[in-house]
Amino acid sequence: MSGGRAGDGGVGDVRVGLIGAGRWAGLHREALQQLGTDVAAVLVSSDASVRRVEADWGVPAYADADAFLASGAMDAVIIASPNHLHAPQARRALQAGLHVLLEKPMALTVEDAAAVRAEAEAAGRVLAVGHEIRTFAWAKEAKRLLDAGALGTPRHVRIDLWRRPYRAGAGGWKADPAKVGSSILEEPIHYLDLAAWWLGRADALQAFATSRAGREGAWENLDVRVWAGEAQASVTRSIAAWGHRVEVALVGDEGAYLATWAGTHDADPAPRVEGWLHRGADRDAPPEGLDLPQATGHAFDLPTQTAAFLAAVRGEGAPIASGADGVEAVRWSLAAQRSLEAGEAKLEL
Repeated sequence: MSGGRAGDGGVGDVRVGLIGAGRWAGLHREALQQLGTDVAAVLVSSDASVRRVEADWGVPAYADADAFLASGAMDAVIIASPNHLHAPQARRALQAGLHVLLEKPMALTVEDAAAVRAEAEAAGRVLAVGHEIRTFAWAKEAKRLLDAGALGTPRHVRIDLWRRPYRAGAGGWKADPAKVGSSILEEPIHYLDLAAWWLGRADALQAFATSRAGREGAWENLDVRVWAGEAQASVTRSIAAWGHRVEVALVGDEGAYLATWAGTHDADPAPRVEGWLHRGADRDAPPEGLDLPQATGHAFDLPTQTAAFLAAVRGEGAPIASGADGVEAVRWSLAAQRSLEAGEAKLEL
């Protein structure tokens, strides 16, 4: 692996490039900076963006993918571009010998997501997928309790997201179905990934949705029911609401876990976080309050995902979410879309 220095786009000996320079790419850059480094080079979509990035960030920028990939400036790349570009950009980066941290969704189809995963395996490169909500304190606590057997056999999972409408994205790409893909790939995919992480492979899935008049295609109020072994999961999302709030409940044979995260937006630097654990035979006993960190969420935890990716590149661990995880999240999300399109049908998976 090529050498690098902290401050030169490298953490240890890993030099990192960035594809994209929008809001989310900026958060990825901040995550690298919190780890003591900066991006080595950036790929953007226009000469105007090249000038902006070089002036504002002070790092080399390219509008030509061939020149970016041939620059020799990096060992790994973080891809934070619009959804429809994820799979082709990831495959090109892997073919160029780079390790890849790919924002979700991996692709707009299961087939393309699987092709990215196969490309990484063929190239012998690390492929991490941006399901960073796994690093949030309330999500990690749920996984810890499940793995420790503190809840017994899980029977019921409920994940509810209540939030204001999405931003349009640079150039309005999030409003273009050809670029965003299914709207379920934009954010519900995160929470379907959590259900998969907690429960394992799904057996069946059924989706329901309502919207305000004129916005039917947005599926603003979405409910996805998942059957997974002995458990059922309910993942719900409203983007016709206000602020940003996530509520989680896990119920097992021997205990239950409840948690909430609430803020004004998804990267609120001062959220309110609460968690409770119920256990024991006395169903009237008060819950155990859990001391979950308040500094958790998009504004805080992205560096954890980045650090795990860089460690995996160095051969020192595994990414937070793998290519296999990313393919499964796309599969669940597009199954939910098919269920809606088929009149809210229950589908075997």
